[in-house]
Formats: sequence, C-alpha cells, structure tokens
Amino acid sequence: MDFESCFSQARYLLTEGALVERLKSEYNLTMDRYVNHAGLIYDSEHRLSDLYCEYIETARKYRLPILLMTPTRRVNFESHRQSAFRDKDLLSDSCTYLEQVRDRFPDYADKIFIGGLLGCKGDAYNAAEALDKETAFRFHSIQVRQFEQTNVDFLFAGIMPALSEALGMAQAMATAELPYIISFMVRKDGMLLDKTPIAEAIRIIDSQTHRQPLCYMANCIHPANLRLALETTPNAGSLHINRFCGIQANASPLSPEELNNCCKLHQSNFDEMVDNMEYLAQKHRLKILGGCCGTDNSFIEKLSERLISLEKIEKEIRSSIV
Repeated sequence: MDFESCFSQARYLLTEGALVERLKSEYNLTMDRYVNHAGLIYDSEHRLSDLYCEYIETARKYRLPILLMTPTRRVNFESHRQSAFRDKDLLSDSCTYLEQVRDRFPDYADKIFIGGLLGCKGDAYNAAEALDKETAFRFHSIQVRQFEQTNVDFLFAGIMPALSEALGMAQAMATAELPYIISFMVRKDGMLLDKTPIAEAIRIIDSQTHRQPLCYMANCIHPANLRLALETTPNAGSLHINRFCGIQANASPLSPEELNNCCKLHQSNFDEMVDNMEYLAQKHRLKILGGCCGTDNSFIEKLSERLISLEKIEKEIRSSIV
C-alpha cells in the first residue's frame, strides 16, 4: 500500500517520538552545529537507528502505521557544505539509511513510511528569519529535487514558523511527484509565529499551489496548547481548519519563545498529554499523532494503546449505527 492510500484508509498513523533530545540526554551526544543529528547516520554505534527501531517496535506491537522522517530538517545545500559531512551525500544517504532500518522489519515494512524532512532555512523559533515566498521556492527546490531521486514515500516540511517560507516550500514540493505535508510552528493563540492564523495559512497555501498538501500539522507544541489554538477565533469553525490533521507533541507547555531560550528540558505528565491527544483525535479528527521534544518511547506506547482503544470504540459505534 502506498502512503496516500494508507493515509486515506487508516484512522490513525503514528509518527516517531523525540530523537535529538533523547540523543543528547540519553547518550550525551553533541550535534554538528550545521546539520544537527543528520551525521549520526554514519555512527558505528547505531544510536540513532536504535531509537527509530524502538518506535517501529511499538507501532508493530499495536499494528499502527508509522511515519519516520529523515534526520534532515537542518540539512540544505548551505548548511551541508559548512558541516563536517560536506564530503558525504548526506541527504541521499539519510534516505537509504531509513530504508535499511525499515528492512529490519520485513513483516511490517508495508506499514512503515519514510518522509523526506525539510525545514526552514533559519531559526524555526524566529519568524523574522523566514524567507520570502520566491526565495523559499528557489532555495527549497534544490532539496526537493534531491529527494525526488530517492525512494522516500512523501515529503514533510517541519515546524515552519511563517507563511511566506511555508508557501514557497509548498510550491517547491508541489512540483515533485510525491505527496507532501506542511507542519507549522504555532502558538496557543492559534497563530503561526508571524501572526498568521492557522486556518488562513491553510487557505492561502491551498489556493496558491497547483498540487495541494496532503494535509497540515503542527510540530513542537503541547497538545493542550494545540487544543486552544484550534478552538480560538478565527480557526474555530473554519472549513479550512478541517485540513489540519496531525501533531508531533512537545512535552512542554511553554511558548515557542520560552522553549527557544530554555536550557532545561520540560516534561509534562504523559497520561495527561495522551488525554489531550485523545481529545484532539476525537474532537478535531486528527489522525497523525506522535511526539517531539521531551517525549520518548513510553509516551509513544501510551499513545498507541489509547489510539487502538479509540479505534475499537469508533468501529463499534459505526457498527451499531449500521
């Protein structure tokens, strides 16, 4: 089954949980300043792949499809040439790396989908650094062309703080023959960091791309904050907000600005987080759910168990209606 078919047919899809923060806290690793954890695909101790495999094992246990993103949010042609891995084909190798991780699970490979991850050029926590639409299209088209030469199942724009760069990236992604997802950085007031309401950003991107994103999401936001964001004016009741269908949840309720200047990892109670994820899944029909900073496999396990219970209840309700 291809990714678009799975997205259409599955009620719930998992994503991975945290990677970078776990690599720092559990292994005391220092990342490359230019490409972050992407260079760990060459790590002989396989610490990055161990984390990916943990998440896959949980997905397999609960028979949920899972989306894995390449570790390339900070990889672009400028950052790559400044990094310690400038002599490597880092982006292509990252795709091959995740294919090899997926190959370890031959009995479940058809439910493991690999996303080519792109990110904004500048600081995802600072909208002032966002590229304008035209520059973003040119800049991100280079990565899109590279991903087209690989076997990724979809493209994923992660934690985009501003409409201008998200739109230019979406237009670049739309030129490829791959489904793609745009994921925003948002505040609990329902706005991207550039003060564009989520629903308005969706409306504009949908209207200005010749091939629309498969859906929209948010990264790096606490699920309780996303509840507020989706239910505030002008997002609440908007038809465009129906295109929003996923979250990779941050375990901290702090604002993006507070998170960016925080040297300590904040972590909410996972049971309370999962309660909020359940609310989002039921009230707002979110279907792609996973973790971000502060989460780990125990969170993904709790989330998976809850999603399977919800799916069972939903099936029983549909059967009773029929």
